[in-house]
Amino acid sequence: MIRSVFASLAVALLVAGLIAAPASASVIHSASGLSSAGIPVTFEAKLTIAGDVLTVELANNSSVGSLNPNDVLGSYYFDVVDVGNNRPALTYSSAFGDVYVADKDSLDLLLTPTADLMALVPGDYTWQYKAMDETLIPFLGFGIGTVGNSTVSPNNFMGNIVDGVDYSIYAGDITTQNLTGKALVKDMATFTFTGLTGFTEADISPTFAFGLGTAPDSFLTPEPATALLLATGALVLLRRKRAR
Repeated sequence: MIRSVFASLAVALLVAGLIAAPASASVIHSASGLSSAGIPVTFEAKLTIAGDVLTVELANNSSVGSLNPNDVLGSYYFDVVDVGNNRPALTYSSAFGDVYVADKDSLDLLLTPTADLMALVPGDYTWQYKAMDETLIPFLGFGIGTVGNSTVSPNNFMGNIVDGVDYSIYAGDITTQNLTGKALVKDMATFTFTGLTGFTEADISPTFAFGLGTAPDSFLTPEPATALLLATGALVLLRRKRAR
């Protein structure tokens, strides 16, 4: 279920507050590789902390248009942890992006511009937020996703809030039957969280994971050496088996 973000005064006030906040340096997480269908993909997350607010801009920057459910960006795992090993208690505040209906025979049709993508109750089927068990795959404290991710139990989004490939982030214009008729987010989505008092971008971990497909057993993650040096760079595709 999607709603217009601009219909919400609360979101408008939040955006105004972000604009008024002091400028901050953002942390960029980016990854390139091949989907499990062998299609080149490139994903990026831009994380910014301004006062109490964390903004995550999640983008599918793939140079090749999405051809399969395997190619779309359906989840993102990240971490914010200070030197004392403390994590913030995040509150999910907003999520929005442009939703299109994919059409293999014509240009994809804009369904809802700047749609509300927050999945909070059964039937929303959009993007859910969950605090994760950082001791288990993919070893990160927070996640947002629109698919179940059954292969990484318990760090997944199984249940009746999120759905299948619907509302995943895709690139290009759909040209294949296996995605036609799906409601998908075009190019990027923006998420905001509150509860970051006392945390800065220096507390954002360089380790992250992008989940692909409808129930991915694969992630795009940084190489360990790269993660130690930067939060972006040359990356590899890692396949994960079901956590036991």
